[in-house]
Amino acid sequence: MSAPAGEPIQDTRERLRRDYDPYAGVPIQTQLDDLARRRAELPLSWSGRGNGCWVLTEYDDVSELLRLNNRGVVSFPNEPDGINAVGTRQAMIPIEIDGSEHRQYRRYLDPQFAPKKVGLLEDHLREQANRFIDDFIEDGRCDFVDRFALPFPGATVLAIMGWPLEDLEKMNRWTSVLLHGVSGGSLEENAAARGQAHVEFSSYMLEKIPQWRAAPRKDDVTSVMLDAEIDGRRMDDNKLFDFFVLMMTAGLDTVQSVLSQTAVYFARHPEQWDRMFESPETLEPAIEELLRWATPPVPTRTVADDAVRFQGIDIPPGDRIHAPLAAANRDPKYFSDPDEVVFDRRPKPHLAFGVGPHRCVGLHLARLELKIAYAELRRRIPRFELDPHAPAPKEHLGLAWGIEDVHLRFAPGPRERS
Repeated sequence: MSAPAGEPIQDTRERLRRDYDPYAGVPIQTQLDDLARRRAELPLSWSGRGNGCWVLTEYDDVSELLRLNNRGVVSFPNEPDGINAVGTRQAMIPIEIDGSEHRQYRRYLDPQFAPKKVGLLEDHLREQANRFIDDFIEDGRCDFVDRFALPFPGATVLAIMGWPLEDLEKMNRWTSVLLHGVSGGSLEENAAARGQAHVEFSSYMLEKIPQWRAAPRKDDVTSVMLDAEIDGRRMDDNKLFDFFVLMMTAGLDTVQSVLSQTAVYFARHPEQWDRMFESPETLEPAIEELLRWATPPVPTRTVADDAVRFQGIDIPPGDRIHAPLAAANRDPKYFSDPDEVVFDRRPKPHLAFGVGPHRCVGLHLARLELKIAYAELRRRIPRFELDPHAPAPKEHLGLAWGIEDVHLRFAPGPRERS
């Protein structure tokens, strides 16, 4: 695919037009099937919906886009009129910051999420996982999202940030609304709900930040960022708030989406649940395959000062690009039978955590959370199925894909934890 010499960009857009709705009310697999057809027929397409955007579908193109930060694209703005994924016009720190400023933030953050530091949380994670399982195991059924997949990573994020655990429920509610809106809501209703959640979280944080500034420092991410100096200055309350928005939404949503999607998968494929635990060596490779298969994020970028080229097309400054990571992770060029979960798949780095300068800072934590969650669920709930008497699972798209109403049924397990 390439543009004829001298073809105006508007003509190129029309020639490659294939509208795309990132918020379509369809199942995840339906969206993936559409992206697969695009990959085969029109690997780079232009969608005229809203203010318009380009859509990438190939692994190589998505990987290249993510690596281009600081060299041709910017992470902000990523929605029409400069509004980002959580309904604010401010850039979320550090994922929507590029260049030297971004590198300074990562110098403070990376050590806080390094493997050795994250490993110290293992006992805490196991304790939290069992605490949540204790709350429902004797019932023989549960809403898996509300009772485990959502609160488990949420409790971990609050611990690593140094935030009050008793505020977990409201944090989860704000995150859900900011990222997904309200179930069945119109564009106007979702915008209003996001705005209200943003106001509530802002009020909460702008009350807490002065209290944290006055308190003795601890060994947590919030304490580190309170003392961080960017370009020789400490972050003011507004910048800290922008940073906390990202830590809350990214930390509380992604792991719960993978846990929820894969719980439905295992309920329908119990033989795979058994296969994942065949030996101590099978769990970690299986988790990597599940991350590939259930990748939630759809990052977007805006072309900066110079055109960037994909599929022979020069995309001009100001144009937006959507890069569904799940589409890249199901590119048959690198993953045979890409819609299948294959635990012994030939290794190829998936893009679930991104790549390049904005690669997810919490990837080591996410992997450990998933490892402990699966291991403890397996030990205490070795068999489960979808509850036939409860609402069926309901999937959603957006800039972070996920699923709700994951009602599981199982034989009541032991109350004891070990």
